[in-house]
Amino acid sequence: MTEVQEDDDTATRGTLTVREKVAQRLAVRAALDTPGVVPFSAGLAKVAGRSLPQAQLTVAGNRVAAHLRVTVGWPASAVDVARAVQRNVAQTLSTMAGLHVDRVDVTVEQFSTTTADAKRTR
Repeated sequence: MTEVQEDDDTATRGTLTVREKVAQRLAVRAALDTPGVVPFSAGLAKVAGRSLPQAQLTVAGNRVAAHLRVTVGWPASAVDVARAVQRNVAQTLSTMAGLHVDRVDVTVEQFSTTTADAKRTR
């Protein structure tokens, strides 16, 4: 009988490659999953692909820096929502993509008085 030993050396396990576009989509999803963030796309902004939230990532190896632009639902605190977005995006990129997150910058572009739930019920 042969005993199989578990090898914890990461060099022998192979590699993991997460494409920048995948990490970008994970960041946008994490932002949308943050309470207080609402999706926004209207008129020409929607046609031009400028809907919010948006994420721009700089990936170097397994390190990432992210900048997100979001819309916050009124009357939520922009500061509190932005901090929550930072936490959610960093945690998602770390756990789901295996990336080391150096920084997450968040810009609140606007407030919206229309919630996502209200849009769905119309």
